[in-house]
Amino acid sequence: MEVSQFDRALAQAPSVAGMRALRLSTGGFFFAGGILGIFAALTMDGDGVARVTVTGIGLLGAISGLGILALGQHLPRQGYHAAVMLGTLMVSAAVILADGRETSVALSTVYLFGVIDAILLFTLRVALMQIALSEVACAASLAIVGVPVGDIVVIAGSSVVVAVSVGWLSRAAQAAEEDPLTLLLNRRGFDRRLEEELSCFHRTGSHLSVVVLDLDHFKTINDEGGHDRGDRVLVECARVWGPVVPEGSSLARYGGDEFALLLPGLPLGPAADLADELRSLSPYGVRISSGVAAAQQGDSGSTLVNRADVALYEAKTTGRDRTVAHGDPDRSASELEQAIEDGQMVLHLQPVVQLSTDEVTGYEALVRWRHPTKGLIPPLDFVPEAERTGAIHSLGAWVLEEAARLTMTCAGPRRRIGVNVSVHELRTDSYLERVAEVLGRWQMPGRLLVVEVTESVFDLDDPLVLENLCGLRELGVGIAIDDFGAGYSSLGRLEELPIDLIKVDGSLIEAIRPDTYEAPILEAIVAMARSLGVRVLAERVETAHQAAVLKRLGYDLVQGYLFGRPQPR
Repeated sequence: MEVSQFDRALAQAPSVAGMRALRLSTGGFFFAGGILGIFAALTMDGDGVARVTVTGIGLLGAISGLGILALGQHLPRQGYHAAVMLGTLMVSAAVILADGRETSVALSTVYLFGVIDAILLFTLRVALMQIALSEVACAASLAIVGVPVGDIVVIAGSSVVVAVSVGWLSRAAQAAEEDPLTLLLNRRGFDRRLEEELSCFHRTGSHLSVVVLDLDHFKTINDEGGHDRGDRVLVECARVWGPVVPEGSSLARYGGDEFALLLPGLPLGPAADLADELRSLSPYGVRISSGVAAAQQGDSGSTLVNRADVALYEAKTTGRDRTVAHGDPDRSASELEQAIEDGQMVLHLQPVVQLSTDEVTGYEALVRWRHPTKGLIPPLDFVPEAERTGAIHSLGAWVLEEAARLTMTCAGPRRRIGVNVSVHELRTDSYLERVAEVLGRWQMPGRLLVVEVTESVFDLDDPLVLENLCGLRELGVGIAIDDFGAGYSSLGRLEELPIDLIKVDGSLIEAIRPDTYEAPILEAIVAMARSLGVRVLAERVETAHQAAVLKRLGYDLVQGYLFGRPQPR
């Protein structure tokens, strides 16, 4: 290993040592070690007190492992160093308490779990300290219970050999995925990380973006200053960009003068803003163009990178020294994200009325963008773009928070409030947790919230959507199918969905003729709703005749200009 690489290994953990790997490996080793300890205790001879104590240590290890697996993402990296040290002490206690050569020797093999964990996931400096502690603890505990020195040397020496072998193999594998000039990932390493993150994206629906950065006129730099100057520029780019890249992201030299950045958890707008920040830090006055793309369901790694390359090509052909976001050339996603942060969004509430009593029973929250120069922008002018670019997650989170705040801080009786939720949000595994957090923060009963989803959920064969909807019901939250009848309705799936309310699209209400009280389609919908045991609401009711027809057909809830326009509160 070259000196620079050795120094780097001393100071930096291997590239595989992300927080997810730390959580899974450390938690798994604790759990496995605990189970093996329990098994050894149950089969050991001798003192019953010792058997119970060793069993307790094993049980503690198994429980600790489950805790790390479940909550390890909240544990700081230094906490894992302490966890491995604690595991070493627990194994030592079990070896000494077993007080028998066979059982003590068997339990000492569990030291190997901590050794492997340390050499794989910690910096070389920390790993060597952990291994030294493990070897001393192993030798001392075995000596206390009378294991011969020769056996101790074999056991401890085997751990060292395994540690050296695993450490060398893991770092050799890393070197195969490392660019020797910049010490960043190379194309092979980046592609591997991309496939891993795409797998997570397809499973959870979380954000994932790719940025491709290319140095403008790099050939000129090489021609005028030689390849040494070009290499210095590349190394300096890697040096100044590294501290700016978010933790958990992957920066790579993708080839020649091109860099690639993998950004899990970041939507298109913030990813494009980060690309601009990196371009502003370019060394020696070098100009840089960048292309950005966000992952979509069904993407392969090559598809996602190709879209970022298309955006980069557009940046190159339209003047260079700029960032282009694929599918969002005007950077509306960045503008919308900034507008949310700057407080430019506002909720307007439209009343929901009980038709038989004309009593207001709730509201629908409708978002508006109060633009500083364009005035009040209606949702149809920015929500579709937000869904396409991924900004819908930030927008939806803001709407949910503001709806809860308005509901729980308003004067007078508290009424149910409906919020529109995008299918993109329902395909995210963190959505249910977010709703629960907001309800808890505002001490808002779940029954006061109604989540409104469109008919498009009918066409999804996504278990996560159904899981989130069922989870919302468990929180007491109401589920409404919005704009029912506006498109193709898979009526057979209505029985499968945990819905409380059907909101009939306004186009069917507008179709009511002023010269008749007959409306067969609306009558069929209300009959179907009754058979399913759900309530029905008619949207965009604007005339007294429409209200009379709906009342005659048995509609109990209505919403529209006849009863009140959306107003800020």
